[in-house]
Amino acid sequence: MMGGAVLVGLLAIGCDRPDSEGPSIDELFGQFEVLDSLSLTTDAPDFSVGDVVGFACEFSKPVDWVLRVVGTESGSVKTLTGFSRELLPEQVVWHGNCDDVPFFFAEPCEVELTVDGEPEVYQQDLVIQGEKVFEGLPVADFDAGLPEGTLVWHQDGGNMTFDLAQDEALQGGQYFKMGGRVNWDWSLGYIDIPLDLTSVAADAEGFFLNLGVLGGLNGQFASDQYVNILLSESDAPFNDNTSNNAADIFASGMEVYKHQVRPVDWEGWRYVSVPYSEFEVKSEGGNNVREPSQIRGIRLGLQACPFNSGNCPENGDIEARADLDYVMFTEGVPLLEQE
Repeated sequence: MMGGAVLVGLLAIGCDRPDSEGPSIDELFGQFEVLDSLSLTTDAPDFSVGDVVGFACEFSKPVDWVLRVVGTESGSVKTLTGFSRELLPEQVVWHGNCDDVPFFFAEPCEVELTVDGEPEVYQQDLVIQGEKVFEGLPVADFDAGLPEGTLVWHQDGGNMTFDLAQDEALQGGQYFKMGGRVNWDWSLGYIDIPLDLTSVAADAEGFFLNLGVLGGLNGQFASDQYVNILLSESDAPFNDNTSNNAADIFASGMEVYKHQVRPVDWEGWRYVSVPYSEFEVKSEGGNNVREPSQIRGIRLGLQACPFNSGNCPENGDIEARADLDYVMFTEGVPLLEQE
């Protein structure tokens, strides 16, 4: 008798099923309804003082949703996505950043929520009272001119524009315009900026270079044009040879790392972020260990395939262009991902 009781007990335990995890079949395939309409925690955020916007909405079943904030003046866009039955304002949060440049202004914005497979667009409006202030270590925004100690070099080519300009700045009133036509050499020119990053505690994987790059000139693009970036950890004097108008810490035999934004084949501004860990060794003059706190200078150059090389005949009458603005280092995350 006792053995039979044990068997019955085991069968009972075996038939005990845990509570279902996740949505039920009825939920997943049931009729879609909006149970609580789209709402915002504030419609007048001042991101300059740390305000955020939380979004709320409730559906009758879990769905794939996309929420977009669009600046009506800047055209800037921030996209948030998810799969859920509701948007919780403490989880679906906007900090004033954007998917890519241009940055948001202090401006009216349209909020649009769409659900996969459903035709309706759910909308709200908000007005940004103050723009988000991004945190980081500035390299150059060019608004006050060139950073102190900057050196600029360029070839004596056609229509060279290695100088400050005001017509198409990404942020503020000025940017650095790099462009021209050089048919005999890859290098058109560069800008060298001294740096002191001794206070940086981040490692190479958590240290990001962020910069805006403007490509295209009247809809034309030189073949294989790119921004060549060098970072030097050399402890030599930045400008030991004052006759060459170029920093000496990037010379052969010094500890230098490189990265190329290649190709620059788009028109308008794009914002690029790259961790220091992805920079390659250019010159094996040190320990070849990327240490952000040891960076002493940056070179930002424009290069393009020369016509006379025989490789790019189409570049004979086209000027290369890759302008720069809002160059900044950040620790932890790329600039546009800052909360």
